[in-house]
Amino acid sequence: MSAPLAHSPEQREGLRLGTYPTPLRRLDGLSEAGHELWVKDDGRTATAYGGNKVRKLERLLAVARGRGAQRLVTVGAAGSHHVLATCLYGARLGLPTCAVLTPQPHSSHAQATLRAALAAGLQAVPARSALAAALTLRRVRRPGDFVIGPGGWGSEGTWAYRLAVDELREQMAEAGLAELEAIFVAAGSGSTAAGLVAGILQTGVARRVVAVAAAPNPMLRALIVGQALLALRRHDQLASPLDAMRALQLDARFVGRGYGYPSDHAAFATELARSFGLAVEPTYTAKAFAAATSWVTTTRDVGRLGKLRLQGQRSYLYWHTLSAVPLDALLAGAAEALPSELAHLLFEPSPNPA
Repeated sequence: MSAPLAHSPEQREGLRLGTYPTPLRRLDGLSEAGHELWVKDDGRTATAYGGNKVRKLERLLAVARGRGAQRLVTVGAAGSHHVLATCLYGARLGLPTCAVLTPQPHSSHAQATLRAALAAGLQAVPARSALAAALTLRRVRRPGDFVIGPGGWGSEGTWAYRLAVDELREQMAEAGLAELEAIFVAAGSGSTAAGLVAGILQTGVARRVVAVAAAPNPMLRALIVGQALLALRRHDQLASPLDAMRALQLDARFVGRGYGYPSDHAAFATELARSFGLAVEPTYTAKAFAAATSWVTTTRDVGRLGKLRLQGQRSYLYWHTLSAVPLDALLAGAAEALPSELAHLLFEPSPNPA
C-alpha cells in the first residue's frame, strides 16, 4: 500500500470536491525514436463535473466559506469552464455565482457550457471586452462577495497544482517512471501552469513545464512565473526567479487566430485524442494536446523547441484539464436558446483571411 498523498493534510483543512489521484497512463502508439507520452487525466477529478478547476475550487471555496462569503463573483469568457465549475460547486455551499462574461467565437461546446451554467443558476452580466469586464466587475461587486480571478487565477489556485505535483510524483514512482522531459498543459490565466512550475522546482519530477498558449499574450511568461513564485513565498518556500524562468517553456505555435478559435491542427488533435479516450475542445485542450503530440511523434518542424531534444529515452506528460463528464445531465431542463442579452457574446467568427 502506498503512503498517503503529500497534499492530504492541506486538503483536509479545506473542501474535498474531487477524488484523487486522477489517472496516470501511457498513451501507447504515440512513441517514436525513444519518446513516449503519458497523460495525467484531471478530466476525472469529479463525477459531477471534472477538470482542473476542481482542485482550485477546493481551496478557493474553503477560503470563501472561512470569510463568510454570501456570493461568488468571477470573470470569464462566455463559454468558460471555470465559470460553470464555480457555479456548480459554489451552489453546494449555498453560494450563488455572478460572472462577468466576455465575448468569444461561437462553438457548440462553448454554447453548451454557457447554457449549463445558466441552468445551474448563474447570474451572468455581459461585458464588451476584457477591459470593460474589469469596470463591470467593480459595478456589480457588493458587500459579502468573494471575488475569484479568471480561471482561478492567484496563489490559492496555483497552490492546488503545486500539491498536484506531489500526487504525480507518487504515481510516477509506482509506475517506474523516471524524470519527465516536459509536462504540457494548456495556459490561459496561467495558474495551472504556475502550480506545476512550482511543483517541479521543489520535486524535480520534470525538467520543464511547457505552457501551451490559448491566446496571444506577451505577458504570459511573467504571469506564470510570478504566480509560481508568489505561491511558494506565501507558503514560506522560496525559489530563484531564474530557476523558475528556466523551468518554463512557452509554446504558442497552436494559438491560431486567438482565444476560442481552433488552430489549424485542432481537427487532427481532436480525432487523435478521441482515439485515446480523451475529449478535447478547441479553445484550450486541442491546442495543448497538439503541442504534446508534436514533441513525441516528430523531430521536424518544431522550431527552437526541437533544440531541447536529447538523445535516449525521453518521457513526456500531457496534463489534461477538460472535464470528462458529458454535459447532458447538466443541460437537462436548460433553455435551448440563450437570453437575448447574452446571445451576442458567442459571435460567429469572420472567415479566416487568406
